[in-house]
Amino acid sequence: MRFLLSRWSVVLLLLAATLLAGQNDVAGLTDFPVPAWPENGVVPAELKDNYVFVDLPKNEYVVAYPENLGTDAYAKEGPGRLKINRYELLRDVDPIVSVAITAADSKYKYAYTVENGKSAKQSIDQWIMSLPPSGANAAVHAPDGWFGLTQKGRTFKLKNPEWIKTGAAAIWSFQKPEQVIAPGSSRKGFDLETDLKPGFTVAYLRKTESVDVKVTTHGNVPKEVKDQMDQILQLEYNSKTVLTYGPKFDKSADAHTIAEDFIQGLVTLNRAGILDLNSEFSRNVLSELSAVQPAAAATSIRLTVVPATPAETSFLNALKVSLGL
Repeated sequence: MRFLLSRWSVVLLLLAATLLAGQNDVAGLTDFPVPAWPENGVVPAELKDNYVFVDLPKNEYVVAYPENLGTDAYAKEGPGRLKINRYELLRDVDPIVSVAITAADSKYKYAYTVENGKSAKQSIDQWIMSLPPSGANAAVHAPDGWFGLTQKGRTFKLKNPEWIKTGAAAIWSFQKPEQVIAPGSSRKGFDLETDLKPGFTVAYLRKTESVDVKVTTHGNVPKEVKDQMDQILQLEYNSKTVLTYGPKFDKSADAHTIAEDFIQGLVTLNRAGILDLNSEFSRNVLSELSAVQPAAAATSIRLTVVPATPAETSFLNALKVSLGL
């Protein structure tokens, strides 16, 4: 079976990229930069220089430091009474991202829908997607009650070096409280228009922090504590991370480069339990993509197995657009 995409045709591709909870352990960073809060609430001696801890089961970070830290009394008399406060993390959301890609005359429109699962305890108020440097030129549209923009010079911390680490970002954030994505609801209208073809990229979704909380937690702590707080509050840790399809490759990207990206994506989605490497579809895709040599044309690829699941259909549709099959 051959799939043709004319430069004049407009193909609406519904990429229902179902992103299960397990994917957050695959695409995101799970080795937090601060230690876990001790179950008994007692900070052991070997962690005496740690003042910030993470308590993931409660979706909180714990700030615990001697009340005289940073004062002359601390230097002369030693640590005073331990001051302990708990603050909410912004990552108790359950995101599912899907995207419809419309291709026409070497231009691509990415129309995203974001759902917040019923198991979420917080609303999705903001989400950020990594883009290559040229992605900063994309036109961004947002639904009513939200704003969208692109930002240059963004760097992301990622476990997989194949994903975009340095480049740009697409950012969407709510403007009206009634327009946030509450648990059990979804919102569409997050759109990008660009000349970049699809590949795998990472998105970060979370609740936003109130100004009052930020002033309270950051404005009244010693520098040693603030430095550790800044680590746990980085976007990559203080959000839920999903792997999705997004603008990635310009027209100079060869078939081999694109094939390698989709192989990485297939393997990652298999670890997340979304795609099965042992399925007939996956075996066909891996065999064909692995055979693509540098500078080879994509016309040699023979994708003959019909997708059997929505996730396989999503993968195939994105691959077809990116390779122009």
